[in-house]
Amino acid sequence: MPQSNLNQYRGYLRALAQIEMGRRLQGKVDPSDIVQQSLLEAHLGLAALKGKTEAELVAWLRTILTRNLLNTARDFTAKKRDIRRERSLAKQIEDSSVRLEKFLASEQTSPSQRVIRGEQAERLATALAALPEDQRAAVILKHFHDWSLSEIAEHLDRTTLAVGGLLKRGLKKLREQMDTDQRL
Repeated sequence: MPQSNLNQYRGYLRALAQIEMGRRLQGKVDPSDIVQQSLLEAHLGLAALKGKTEAELVAWLRTILTRNLLNTARDFTAKKRDIRRERSLAKQIEDSSVRLEKFLASEQTSPSQRVIRGEQAERLATALAALPEDQRAAVILKHFHDWSLSEIAEHLDRTTLAVGGLLKRGLKKLREQMDTDQRL
């Protein structure tokens, strides 16, 4: 695989990190810090990557991100390392990637459609990263964590009406960005 610009995956990884950080780490750690550490490690280890395809590269990046999320969670919880938690988070990261793709489209099964869906997931992650922080948080908590409006309102210290507005504006901007990207 030719040298890849790892920075193009920053938005995708940030969206995954933000989706998976959960209530315990939100407010304590910025997902951008974990993504930056992950991209640095990936850059330093790129020569050792045995994968030849973009899908293998993305899976490798998710693995690095998972490890860094686990390390961060462990640092904040000070619990002994539990291999079940590690496997669980790795599965959650993989599931987040799948949820990101499912957010975009109905079931598609051909190889070319899966590639297109993966590209759309990356565009969605980038578009999510471009949203204002409060809109991004509301969209992720509602559509990836299935939080209720009242839970989001409490977490963001807003009214449910304000959260509804954040969701409406955030989804509108996402649609506009996705439409603009599709036309390019």
